[in-house]
Amino acid sequence: MPLMKRLTFDIICLLLFGLKRSTGDFERVMDGIWAVPVNLPFTAFSRSLRASARARRLIAGILRETRAKLERGEASRSSDLIACLLSLTDRSGAPLLSEKEIVDNSVVALIAGHDTSSILMAFMVRQLANDPDTLAAMVTVATARDAEHDNIAKSKGHGEALDWEDLAKMKHTWRVALETLRLVPPMLSDFRRALLDVEFDGYLIPKGWQVFWVAIVTHMDPDIFPEPTMVDPSRFENQSVAAAPPFSFVVFGGGPRICVGMEFARIETLVTMHYLVRRFRWKLCCKNDTFARDPMPLPLHGLPIELSRRYRHDCKTKLGSRSA
Repeated sequence: MPLMKRLTFDIICLLLFGLKRSTGDFERVMDGIWAVPVNLPFTAFSRSLRASARARRLIAGILRETRAKLERGEASRSSDLIACLLSLTDRSGAPLLSEKEIVDNSVVALIAGHDTSSILMAFMVRQLANDPDTLAAMVTVATARDAEHDNIAKSKGHGEALDWEDLAKMKHTWRVALETLRLVPPMLSDFRRALLDVEFDGYLIPKGWQVFWVAIVTHMDPDIFPEPTMVDPSRFENQSVAAAPPFSFVVFGGGPRICVGMEFARIETLVTMHYLVRRFRWKLCCKNDTFARDPMPLPLHGLPIELSRRYRHDCKTKLGSRSA
């Protein structure tokens, strides 16, 4: 789990700020997100507030550098998120966002853009370690239709990057991801406010009340997902998420507030899993591979695995134990 968090954090820092490695302050900000909000010097919340102030100053400095590069023509709107936000103007050419708004949006994107993705990929690693048939279907099955990752790799030149067409072929891998999300949703629940008086199942929900929804209520409903405790990626094969009853598969939310980073999460997950399953094999170090929520799902002991390099004809070299 720590390695996946480091990977997704470095990716989002590169995309947002052009930083090739994340700084410790960004990570300490995350430590206080779910901490008890007691601002005393020795608390995680207090350390997070101080780290947040330092991180915001760093982002503000990057913002000023990016603005100067845009003015000199050394950067473009598509360079990174900050360059894009700086380039937003109204019809008169005035900036749409203030510096503070850009910094605030960058912090939100930083937090939302890595935590849930790392959980998804870590639990996919956990699932594939216990399910060699699913892993084989992703990588090495002899039929051309099923061995999607090996077939994609064969079509690429040495060092050639993946493209949109390659990602579109990773249908089975994304079905495994969706099934993992159904069983272990990173966000177990959330609140929504009723905008109108609503009657639901005989109960009146008055306008203005907070409604607490829980993902597993529908994710584990046998009327929606038959045999819900069974791991079955094929349940998403002939039925797209959109075809399910409205708001029954809610790992990305729904309606006008559906996750804006949903497609980014798909790209990040597919690319990571492509290189992981083609290059390595692994097994879990802990026989008891349970997890707890705090409030995100966290595997026992960080999900340590024994990693081996994958060669042709299944020749392997042990690399040692690492925590995913």
